[in-house]
Amino acid sequence: MLLYPFVDKYFLMPLADLVMHRGLSREWRFMTRLDMATEQQLRNVQNQRLQALIQHCYDNVPYYTKLFNRLNLKPADIQCREDLQKLPVLTKQMVRDNYNDLISLDANKRHYQKGSTGGSTGTPLKFMKDIPTWNMQWASSFRAWEWSGFHVGERLFTLGGNSLVNKRKLWTAKDIFDVVLMRNMKRSSAEVDDAAMQAHYEAFMKYKPKGVRGYGSSLVIFARYIEKNKLPVCPVRLVMTTGEILMPEYRETLERVFKCRVMDEYGCGDGGLDAHECPLHDGMHIAEERCVLEIADKDGHVLPDGQIGHVLATDLGNYVFPFIRYTVGDMAYIKQDKCPCGRQSRLLGQVIGRAGKLLYNKQGVPISPTMLPIMLYRDNDYHNEANCVIYNKIDRFQIRQDKEGDIRILLKLKNPAEPQEQFAYCVTNFENHFVGSKVSLEFVDSIPTMPSGKEDYCVSEYEYK
Repeated sequence: MLLYPFVDKYFLMPLADLVMHRGLSREWRFMTRLDMATEQQLRNVQNQRLQALIQHCYDNVPYYTKLFNRLNLKPADIQCREDLQKLPVLTKQMVRDNYNDLISLDANKRHYQKGSTGGSTGTPLKFMKDIPTWNMQWASSFRAWEWSGFHVGERLFTLGGNSLVNKRKLWTAKDIFDVVLMRNMKRSSAEVDDAAMQAHYEAFMKYKPKGVRGYGSSLVIFARYIEKNKLPVCPVRLVMTTGEILMPEYRETLERVFKCRVMDEYGCGDGGLDAHECPLHDGMHIAEERCVLEIADKDGHVLPDGQIGHVLATDLGNYVFPFIRYTVGDMAYIKQDKCPCGRQSRLLGQVIGRAGKLLYNKQGVPISPTMLPIMLYRDNDYHNEANCVIYNKIDRFQIRQDKEGDIRILLKLKNPAEPQEQFAYCVTNFENHFVGSKVSLEFVDSIPTMPSGKEDYCVSEYEYK
């Protein structure tokens, strides 16, 4: 291991944990020790954490206390992931309807962060995250990166939306974590014209990172710009994609341009899921110590391995705002066989949902669909509290691009009586990105579904020629 990553892992991270009361380095060491654990050892850890979470929920979370009592269940009735079927599925709408009851009564004694989904599934959601689940999230990612030869502390270049890139005027503990401990240079992929791509490229070449991370479609746009202009690329050891499905042609492009391995990961910040590819690319290893991942039918019945169903998440680290059997909005399956690499964690197969389609404006500039939710915030500012208040009045949305390249913004409001003029900025935001397209804003009672029945926040028939 190189000097900085060694110092980072064994000295800086533990020091930061001590100062900021985190525990990330301890969780990282714990997960690393379990890397090649037996299936039973992983089950034991998962069961212990699940049992502790269930007991906490019954004692401290009003929603679950009421639920258990209504079902005549006791915490001892939930001992392992198979027992979770005794509980109903938790939907986004149920989270919104029961927000206050889902907050732990001892929340004021815990370190937590307020979170909000960027709306990648078309359903905005507010929630809270405990520090332990933050620790588990990063520990599982750090472990997976090391599988492919990238070590935390080596220079990392991140290109993505606001869920990955957060611009603040004042430095916070998160900025210290990003800059000092992770050495992570972050660039926003909101702008993808040639001028923005050139600026990204110059920053990339000056920084000379060993790892590149971001949304698959955003990185592909960047890679295509490099390839189109025949620009040289500094040596990179690993490209890490997240936030959307990595299509095969995207992987091929990234491997060709950056001349290195591409590692895909799957997760959701609200439900607490994590799954990562190893170098064999034979599926994604589920972080069993961090979460319980179930594949179920529409009624919550777990399906046999190999069958496609709804992804349900139970976050084993979030005590302040627990998610148990939470449907994340995607469909996938669990592979029947273990990975030839020797790791005994279950493998997540193909994920259906949050597809990485590209839209184009009439100038031929591709626009990642992951950027569309950001355009529903006033001034495209995801972190302004006043903007979040307006955004969270949206129940669901869908962006439709017709064959002519024109845009329809469909909004379903939580309260249909809300003044519609407060959302007029959406048209301006989309006109600025889809120059030359007609943009209309429509308020609807329901969002159209795909032929499969799944809601899709982005539908396009436009092909730029």
